[in-house]
Amino acid sequence: MKLIAKYVALSLLAVFLVVIYFVSTAEKEVKKTSQNNEAVPFISQSELIAILPDFYDMDVKLTDKENNKMLELADTLSLTLKNSFGTKAMLDFEAELIELLKDPNISRKDKISILWNMVQQLGVESEQGLYVLEYMSTLAPIELSNELILLFESASERAKFGLLNVLETILLVNGEEAKVSTMHLSEVKQQLLDVISGQLANVEDPALGFSILEAVVGHLPFEKAKLLIDDQFVISENKSNNVSNDAIRATKAGIYNRLALANPQSRTEFLPQYIETLNNEPLQKVERESLRQDLFNIIRIDEFMNEAPHEFKQTVNAFLARDLPVMDIDSAEFDYDAVKLYSDLSIAMAKLSASAQRSSESIYTQQINAAKSPLEQAILISRSPYQLNELLTDEFTRARISNDLRAEAKRIGADSAYADLLNDAASRL
Repeated sequence: MKLIAKYVALSLLAVFLVVIYFVSTAEKEVKKTSQNNEAVPFISQSELIAILPDFYDMDVKLTDKENNKMLELADTLSLTLKNSFGTKAMLDFEAELIELLKDPNISRKDKISILWNMVQQLGVESEQGLYVLEYMSTLAPIELSNELILLFESASERAKFGLLNVLETILLVNGEEAKVSTMHLSEVKQQLLDVISGQLANVEDPALGFSILEAVVGHLPFEKAKLLIDDQFVISENKSNNVSNDAIRATKAGIYNRLALANPQSRTEFLPQYIETLNNEPLQKVERESLRQDLFNIIRIDEFMNEAPHEFKQTVNAFLARDLPVMDIDSAEFDYDAVKLYSDLSIAMAKLSASAQRSSESIYTQQINAAKSPLEQAILISRSPYQLNELLTDEFTRARISNDLRAEAKRIGADSAYADLLNDAASRL
């Protein structure tokens, strides 16, 4: 099941988590896989928000009145899950569960009550219980924060992974949308942060420690978050003798990136400081490459870029510009990494330099015209994300550049590592 796979994968924490954070801070859209490798449906929080009018009805407590009908439904679903778990019949069960979650005639509170009763019956330490917890996370059950905290503090590390997933959805509740007092929501989130981060001292599995850091660093003051990160990595390095130093550094860098990019305040205050540190320490190549890749991924998100402030764009643009590789056309071997990096940097810098007055397309055109060498021109042309006939509208300009590229290819010879790239770019014009 997906939770099991996630548990294993957490030991290889990937930097792409930062991207997920930006694409959707309130959901984790995934597809499950059964033991028969058949796709199993899953419903995301964003889908529920779109179809449930009461999604943000988050009062302080769930209704105390006992609802026999809902209890009976929880009993029935629990029994069905026990009998079908890990089999093909689970597809039908999951479809039924999704329909229940989507049903606007069943209140959000009743849905939480049903799932919570199922968790209590199945046990949070069981695979079935963890499975139900994952579905409950789509409802961001702030009403159960006290109960979930107690479970989290006493659960095994394996179960903590599933509980952490639910607690994180509560941390990400939008205070402007939720129909609950601002003070109560703030108190709940602070309590969650204190409890979750407090568990770091007792964590044996480094993967769980890293997962906890991923969940909390974006919500903590920078100095406190930084201290937690540094302390946890000292612990993990002592426990992970078989893990390479570069792997540990890459994981740590990914968490630092999340801290630097988590919200507008951190992007304004911490990101420039972090970039300055990386600029002044040339040996931090792993950390620099990690941040650069996360920035590439974020820059690809048009919605984010449309709202990003000018200062952020300037800071990131200056950081990326330092990494533009020097292309050696006389090299005996084709340097694919350098070509890709030059292309990715150029595209990112064009988007970062765009404004209401100048589009990224016009800036990319300027980059082509101002390239220092035919090879750089060829890279920009061959890997352009834009239509070339819209960038270079003048046919005489296209013909001139094409002739220059072919002439350079002829000069270096057909056996040269970059001759094909030059000729390919020329043919595109």
